[in-house]
Amino acid sequence: MKAAKAFGITLFVVLLIGVIFLVGRNSIMKDVKSTQEQATTTKTSTANPITKAIVSEALDTYAENSTGKTKEIYESMSEEDKDTVTEIIANNVSIDSVSEVQSYVNSGDTNGLMEYAKDNLSEEEVKELTEIMSKYVMP
Repeated sequence: MKAAKAFGITLFVVLLIGVIFLVGRNSIMKDVKSTQEQATTTKTSTANPITKAIVSEALDTYAENSTGKTKEIYESMSEEDKDTVTEIIANNVSIDSVSEVQSYVNSGDTNGLMEYAKDNLSEEEVKELTEIMSKYVMP
């Protein structure tokens, strides 16, 4: 009799855990999917904050040390456009590519920079940079 009672209690507990799992599973799965979507969105839309800060500082320094048209264009850019450019660069910069890009910038090789952008940036990023550039460079 005690064995049957213990078996009944164990069976009840196991069934109760199963019911709780089944009822809560949808809620748990929604939370997991929501977390995954947020992580994916965050990865694609924002660069590493440290990288972004370094790129932003480098752009500011480069603009300050530039003369003429480059400095004028950078100073006339809206903060939103500066942030967009910084974001795109930060998402695509690597230690290996910094020296290559720097050589294009130092030599004024805009064709080299354009070729680098076409090879390393997505079509959407190139289009976005072109739109920003057209606001400030084109008459």
